[in-house]
Amino acid sequence: MRLTKKAAGFVAAAAALFTVAAPAASALASPRSTCYGGRVCLYAGFDYNRGQVDHWRDFVGDDANFADNNWLNWDFSNSWQSMDNDTSSVRNRIGCSATLWQHPGYTGAHSTFTHNSNDGFLANNAVGDDRASSLDIWCR
Repeated sequence: MRLTKKAAGFVAAAAALFTVAAPAASALASPRSTCYGGRVCLYAGFDYNRGQVDHWRDFVGDDANFADNNWLNWDFSNSWQSMDNDTSSVRNRIGCSATLWQHPGYTGAHSTFTHNSNDGFLANNAVGDDRASSLDIWCR
């Protein structure tokens, strides 16, 4: 089947529209809006990164040293930015309590978050803003 110039132009325009719309749709599915069950989600920005660079990370187990981890971007790619001493908000969906610690190895000031709790402003907690270096999950 042969396409007329008008039909070929329509097909090209539709393809271009899909190419532009696809990344926008991915941005709407940003992890900042959801923290799935069975995970503790940490965010680099206050209020789960709303209006800020969307760096996040989710955990299903303990992590004794955040210096080994980089933030993820909204599209799940590596941001190449260390998450050590850079957490500003947390959501806990793991099913038990989780504790953020100020220093590696679960030491220093700490704040514990019960299951289904959120805190979009860690500056008002003992662990503080941009000070977390380890995560201990208490499902034992």
